[in-house]
Amino acid sequence: MASQRIRSRPEEGRKGRRMSSACRPGALHTAFNMLALSWIIISELLLSAHCLKDLKIFVPEAVLMGNAATLSCQYDLEQAALYAVRWYFGQEEFYRYVPREAKPTFVFAVAGINVDLANSDATSVTLKGVTRELSGTYQCEVSEDAPLFHTEIRSAYMQVIELPKDDPVLQVDKKVIGVNDYLKAVCTVGPSYPPANITWNINGNQIRRTPLQSISQDSYDGSTTHSALEIHANSQALQGFFETKYQHSVNLQCVVTIRHMYHKVVAQRIGLNAAPPTTISPNLLGLEGSKRYANGDPDNSALTGASQRCCICCGSFGAVSLATFTLAMAHL
Repeated sequence: MASQRIRSRPEEGRKGRRMSSACRPGALHTAFNMLALSWIIISELLLSAHCLKDLKIFVPEAVLMGNAATLSCQYDLEQAALYAVRWYFGQEEFYRYVPREAKPTFVFAVAGINVDLANSDATSVTLKGVTRELSGTYQCEVSEDAPLFHTEIRSAYMQVIELPKDDPVLQVDKKVIGVNDYLKAVCTVGPSYPPANITWNINGNQIRRTPLQSISQDSYDGSTTHSALEIHANSQALQGFFETKYQHSVNLQCVVTIRHMYHKVVAQRIGLNAAPPTTISPNLLGLEGSKRYANGDPDNSALTGASQRCCICCGSFGAVSLATFTLAMAHL
């Protein structure tokens, strides 16, 4: 019996050594890492299955001053709960929606912003009577509830448009132009925000800048906008009309636009005089006065209308003098 008890002691010692090796620090560390990895994998699966996604913001690109503007934020929470929706103008929060609160909507004072609470909720906020100072960047921030509090944010730009109070005005320096003339025109539109854009057309075709087609524009935020056009009859825009025998006039247009909110056209009909300058040779009048000039001009030198009148008057005066002299000799 004693010998059996003595043999059993080494076996118990070996079992003790095996148990101590299983509880070594390295084994515990490995087990902990496996547990942490499993938790991360499970969390990722849960996060991908039920979380905030597909956040989109919708803000009007342009809105007329004084009108209302509705900003909206669309998102998919799947089976997650909504914690809060926040709206910012620049970096300032002006509206918050928290569904679990007794009063879910909160408005914060920001200069110029007037929130229409009756038309604002978890997905949209409406601003009343916007002014041009509210042009800028708006942000929508959406957060899901515990335990993750996953948050996403999107931003968009909105411009408030102030339109001119009066229609544009078009002025031209002449209503009929000849083959060697310049046409000058000025188009003016009242103060606006942003400044108006002015383009020029002839018979519906836009005039571009070239050496014979000069266009300039002066415009500043909130001030009058001017555009000046100076175009020669031999320019690309007009030359073809002068070469056409049946084209007696063209339609000059000043086109004024402000984004897609404002479009005005002012037009002026311009007559075309394609006839060359009138010239008359002295030989056609039976005069040879050109030979008497010291500079030796030839007989067929051209005279302007003023010179023609002078020569005709001189010829008439000479004929009257000759008749008077003849009558005087007859009386003698």
